[in-house]
Amino acid sequence: MFDYVVPHGRQVVYTALTAIFLEALVEIILSETLGFCVGVRQVVDLAHECLKKASQKNIPAYSIGWFIHNQRVVKQLSELGLRHIEQPEDAPAGVALVRAHGITDELRNRFIQAGFELIDGTCRNVEYSQKIIRDVNKDDHIVIAGIAGHSEVTALSGVQDNDGVVIPSFVVQNTQDVNNLPHIGGRWVLMTQTTLPASEYKNILQAMKQKFGDSMIIGNHLCAGALRRNKALIDLCGQVEAVIVVGGKNSANTTALVHLVEDNGLPAFHVESAEEVTEQMRCYSIVGLTAGTSTPQSDIDEVYKALKGEML
Repeated sequence: MFDYVVPHGRQVVYTALTAIFLEALVEIILSETLGFCVGVRQVVDLAHECLKKASQKNIPAYSIGWFIHNQRVVKQLSELGLRHIEQPEDAPAGVALVRAHGITDELRNRFIQAGFELIDGTCRNVEYSQKIIRDVNKDDHIVIAGIAGHSEVTALSGVQDNDGVVIPSFVVQNTQDVNNLPHIGGRWVLMTQTTLPASEYKNILQAMKQKFGDSMIIGNHLCAGALRRNKALIDLCGQVEAVIVVGGKNSANTTALVHLVEDNGLPAFHVESAEEVTEQMRCYSIVGLTAGTSTPQSDIDEVYKALKGEML
């Protein structure tokens, strides 16, 4: 037995009987928006199509990069035969799935030239963003608000013009990066990683307006689905004592949900699966449950059951 702290300053001696009592007390409220977004659901369906087409043609099936940032889903499909590669030189030609975050035009062309058949899983929002960049005037300056090295930012930074030349761009991660942009004439087009946390985008947008004034225009916008998910989570934070966030540890949007909970003054627990649920998470009388855009419903259901003590 050991001391266990529960909400409202109460302290009890923890025993197996206490565990049962706490589990009976815990109430779980689900966020109104959680789990697969439209783009992720599309690319997962296309991953199965990729496997089917490759099997019919008796050729290998590949994913170019991680098609979504959820290692559990990636592992499930890799066990079915979907092999992860980064470059066309990594393996013999076959059917290859383009990840949801998109790829650069140069990489796409190299895969095609190497004889790969591509199945395009690029999220429509990312595809639209790439089109905006492709259609800008030659004198425009592209600024991409996002996380340097994130696969979507890489895809937006690698858009080519009609002559096959990469359109130059600046990546800014914060207001200091904006302040460091050069003072040159012309129009500045602000693009954004569509899943960038709204607070970070707002700060960058404000800094761009202050620096460039009427010379700045907005290109694309944050993902509407991500904004709805954030709003639903903020509403959830007003009803609970803590929040469990389900999703890949390498998922930027899932990590952003964790930070959003913390910004609202609540304990946040980031888990990938039911195996990571602990007694500490069940000590609250009421907890919230949300999930990142690449989290399957099965993972959410299993975590819910674990919180209720049904999978111990």
